[in-house]
Amino acid sequence: MNSRSKKETKKAAVLPYMCEAGFFVDRGMRFLHRSDYDRALRCFRRAVELEPSNPENLCHLAGVLAETGQFESSNELLFQVVNEIAPEKSEVLFYLANNFANMEQYEKAEEMALRYLQESDQVEYQEEAHDLLEYIYFEMGVSPRRYFGTPLESLYIKHDAARKSLEEGKFFEAIRTLEEIVEEKPDFIPACNNLALAYYYTGSIDKAMSMIDQTLEYEPGNLHALCNLAILLAHCNRMTELFPLLDDLKKVVPFHPEYAYKLATTMGVLGQHEEAYHLFVRLFRRSFPQEASALHFAAISAYSTNRIQQAIRWWQKAKQMDPTAGIADYYLQLAQERLLGKHDEEKGRKPIPYYYHQPMEPLPEEMKWNSVEEVKDDSMIRSSLLWALQYGKEEVQEMVIQTLGMIGDEEARSTLESFSETTNNAKLKQKARIALKQLKAKHASDNAANETKADLPAQADISNDEVSASIKASFSADVDKPLREWALMRWAEYLEKTAHPLHVRKPVAWAAALEYLYQKSNGQKVTQAAVAQKFDTSTATLAKCVKELSMLDLNLF
Repeated sequence: MNSRSKKETKKAAVLPYMCEAGFFVDRGMRFLHRSDYDRALRCFRRAVELEPSNPENLCHLAGVLAETGQFESSNELLFQVVNEIAPEKSEVLFYLANNFANMEQYEKAEEMALRYLQESDQVEYQEEAHDLLEYIYFEMGVSPRRYFGTPLESLYIKHDAARKSLEEGKFFEAIRTLEEIVEEKPDFIPACNNLALAYYYTGSIDKAMSMIDQTLEYEPGNLHALCNLAILLAHCNRMTELFPLLDDLKKVVPFHPEYAYKLATTMGVLGQHEEAYHLFVRLFRRSFPQEASALHFAAISAYSTNRIQQAIRWWQKAKQMDPTAGIADYYLQLAQERLLGKHDEEKGRKPIPYYYHQPMEPLPEEMKWNSVEEVKDDSMIRSSLLWALQYGKEEVQEMVIQTLGMIGDEEARSTLESFSETTNNAKLKQKARIALKQLKAKHASDNAANETKADLPAQADISNDEVSASIKASFSADVDKPLREWALMRWAEYLEKTAHPLHVRKPVAWAAALEYLYQKSNGQKVTQAAVAQKFDTSTATLAKCVKELSMLDLNLF
């Protein structure tokens, strides 16, 4: 009796554990992050049972149903939210538009997207809604209708132009346009996010951080801004701030493909390749990637987690989509060598950056001097150049500076100016300044030549470019590298300081004078007669050039 009574008493002491809806939401998110859709569905359904009027829980459940292709069931829940529970959640209309588009019910998809644009006072999905409508009209085979119809139309047009500039690698051009947009409408979130990225790509880290802070003030949970913030914190080695943010980002399961793609690439950039891989897998289950770069990034995540066969499959598909770039070819060879155990161990251990280009160490030979026009017109090469200038090794950065000096357009000048102001590497700073001085000198000499050509005697019409060419021909890029760079910089500075350069018959006389001054400034014993004889010019002409160059501060560098 006593023993039985004790057992009954012990059983009576066990209390049932009552879980709240939030518990099942958290578990559902974890299962969804692992692509365990059955358990995620059970958790979200339980959360809805406990809180049937909570619109967030209903949207979570609708999102998983859409992930598994159950679009009709997803739509039932979304209509319940927007029609009965929370009509103010206009973003639900955008979710419905996506579902109908996936069901190939394009007229209903158009209706939902237009309602979203008309009823929403947010800009969170407006850009994506425009893109979706363009896709819908393409599938319907009709001309795009006027669906802007708001005061924001001109801003969207400008933003599309800025986004195109970013895609073409013209980051400073994009910055100018985006700054105008943000000044006019500071809460235009897509422009703020793209401006932060453009600042980051051009090395303006403080400006990028400030723009992200501004974005998060307007919209604290904006995923693009949070991802950008994580990358900047990692770049600045602010790990105590990065780790909690990274933990929060790992819990996010994006509904929209664009956000899933953003989060996947961010995880990859931050070295969280396992999370990146699973995000890419889930993303590709819903929609096949339309760009080779997405497959390339997914392949990197697979390669970095030792899923070599999967990486090869994705790179093969990327090659089919972009057969001429040669990017997939390079990494396919790397992956196949690793699979066969023939790869270079040091090369195989080196992490692959989440960037759509071939390794740039060294730069391809044709990018150095021979194909300037091709470099100007190739957006991928220009983007790669800027990336390498900011994050490549020093020898690669030197080559990029040289290439930008050759290109010489406004974007190249802006890039060099920004780099010379922000880099802490004194040697690279000097090289960027030399390139800028040469560009400015060439521009000034071209203008001066146009203005004064008619007034100059024919025998004195010597091109300043011929002087630069003479310097390069006289001084080897390898053996005489310091002298060559010093002479080019001094010549550029001279052209800046004088409106009418001294004209001499032989441009090599300037090279001789510059060598003489270089040797003297370095404490070498040298005579003008010896240098003149070496360069096959007269001592008198050499003396004139030396006197003319004496206006320069030769001890400046």
